[in-house]
Amino acid sequence: MDTTGDRARKTPARPNPLRSRKGMEAVSALLLRLGASAPEAVIERLVADPSAMEDVCRELAGGASIEKYRKLATTSNIMESGRVEADYAYVGLPDEAQGCDFDTGFRDHMAPRLGKRAESFAVMFDHLRRCERPLIVETGCLRVPDNWEGDGQSTFQFDWFAREHAGQVVTVDINPDSIDSSRRACSGVTSTILNDSVAALHMLGSLAARPAALIYLDSFDLDTSNPMPSAIHHATEMMAARGLIGPGTLICVDDFDVPPLGPGGKGLIVDQFMHGVRADVLFSGYQKVWRVAA
Repeated sequence: MDTTGDRARKTPARPNPLRSRKGMEAVSALLLRLGASAPEAVIERLVADPSAMEDVCRELAGGASIEKYRKLATTSNIMESGRVEADYAYVGLPDEAQGCDFDTGFRDHMAPRLGKRAESFAVMFDHLRRCERPLIVETGCLRVPDNWEGDGQSTFQFDWFAREHAGQVVTVDINPDSIDSSRRACSGVTSTILNDSVAALHMLGSLAARPAALIYLDSFDLDTSNPMPSAIHHATEMMAARGLIGPGTLICVDDFDVPPLGPGGKGLIVDQFMHGVRADVLFSGYQKVWRVAA
């Protein structure tokens, strides 16, 4: 039987919906919903220059409409509850660290990673052990996971310590990405506040029922060519935190003795104040740690 004619017959091509009027109206409606103010112009732009696709995607991604739908997708139907646990792997610690108590974890896993901050953190924790239910307040939280020598992963350290000593940690940062990192790294013992540190410290001081055991200031990055803005900001934080400071409170400022500046850095003005009130100097180096006199 001759099937040449059958082979010659082709299956009718499926119509491209984008070539129909309804198809184009649907695409225009979608672009409008995603934030394109002139969807027809966007379509014409892409037809004329397909290489503009990346630019168009970036323009739409930065709009309020995309943000709205992303939030709806990631925050709807939240039905999880329970205790939030710390994520050791997220900050680069091995599995065995999770089974350690804090002292062993600090000695074997954290201190060797801390570099120039190892000794000052050891001093802080040695004094914090003497506090009952320590309240630790931090400005400038853990921002890059596993950046131990660069940033110190302070929020994670404080969280681990507080879990074993019936304490609490409150960390404040103005950058939402940094807050996200700390939230992922830490347990429910740590509360995060996305806000300007001065405003948040003033609020905490007005509400706190007891002084903080430690106030750790590390919020405003230090510019070694112009250190004064950072020094002024940290002095302002001290004023805002006055309601959190009591006899025995530890104060620590990060980035204190930083080459080529020498002593001062972020704590230039705080240092002068603490000297004036005769606070005890517990450590002076890359970080400076004081204890408010009883």
